[in-house]
This record gives sequence, structure tokens and C-alpha cells, in this order.
Amino acid sequence: MALVATADDEGLFMGGEILLSAGGSAYFDLVARGLARAPALSRPLRIVLRSGCYLTSDHGTYEHMLEELNVREEEGDGLRPALEVWSMVQSRPEPTLAILTMGKRDASYDADLPRPLVHHRPGPGTPHALPPGCAIVKLNDQHAYLRLPEGHPLCSELAVGDLVGCGISHPCTTFDKWPLLLGVDDDYGVRAAFNTFF
Repeated sequence: MALVATADDEGLFMGGEILLSAGGSAYFDLVARGLARAPALSRPLRIVLRSGCYLTSDHGTYEHMLEELNVREEEGDGLRPALEVWSMVQSRPEPTLAILTMGKRDASYDADLPRPLVHHRPGPGTPHALPPGCAIVKLNDQHAYLRLPEGHPLCSELAVGDLVGCGISHPCTTFDKWPLLLGVDDDYGVRAAFNTFF
């Protein structure tokens, strides 16, 4: 804030207002509090908080970091993960392995690999939670390697053509891979469409 005040005192800002912007996806509540303490300046101040994670949270990096935010804020249930990438089972080369039609071009992987959450056979019905022990163990450009827990019935039940929904870690690097995101309800009925701009 001192830098902004000094720049204002020296007449370095132009236009009708001063734009003050900051990031802070994991700590945006603290950043917002800090920005709210901005000093009085020579012109109106527009504050822009650039925290992309508040919109969707995630199933990895921010999920853990935002637990601290939820403790600080003590309001409601806190932020919940709301971004999933869906793909299809393309191959079942081994009983404990499924190859999915999702890869580095589709989901972020810079912080953690996607987390398999649910599976669904196309048709009526709702997705079923995947059992503990399921994990994406590797990503290629266009394929994910889903490891299944040995001896689980899913090893014989999961079939080519089934759908798998994965949570992702670090949403920003998934947003830029999809120009259109679908907003769904709790039953996965599509309710809205959102464009992304990168």
C-alpha cells in the first residue's frame, strides 16, 4: 500500500481512477482485508481481486490450502470442489488398468494428477463413486492411466465406453484448455454454459 500512496503523491497515476489489483487464490480473504485498508488517494480507487480458485476450488492443492481459509472465516461449509473433467474408457488392457480419453491437453497436471471420483455407464441413472485405491498414475498428451484396486469388482465391471469423472488440482491450468465449460446440477443435468477467455 505504501508504494501506491507514494506513486499517487508523485502524480504517477493517470485517468479518472486508480486500479489496484492483486492475486491470492489460497489467501484471498487476507488479500481482500489488506486491500480494504488502502489509504485515501487523490482519485477513486478500483480494487480487483484476481483469485480464480474461489470460483471452483479443486480436488488437490487448493483443497488443502483452503481448509485454513475455512477455519479463518468460520462460515458455512466453506468452498467445495466444483470442476471435473470427464472422459471415456478407451481400453482395458489389464484387469487393474483402464486407459481414458483424457490427457495433458484436457486437465491440469502441474500440481497433482487428476483424482478419479465417479464412473457411469452411458444411459439412465446417476454416476457411482469410485472405490478407494483408484488413481490416475500417469498422463500422456491424450490419455490417462487409471489404476483400479486389485480384486475389486470394478476390475471386471468397468468397460470400454464407460465414463469417468475426475477432479483436478490447480484449476487455472484446466480453464485454459476448455473454451466452454458446462454448469451442471447435482444430478449432472446441464443447466448453463460458461465461456473461458485466455
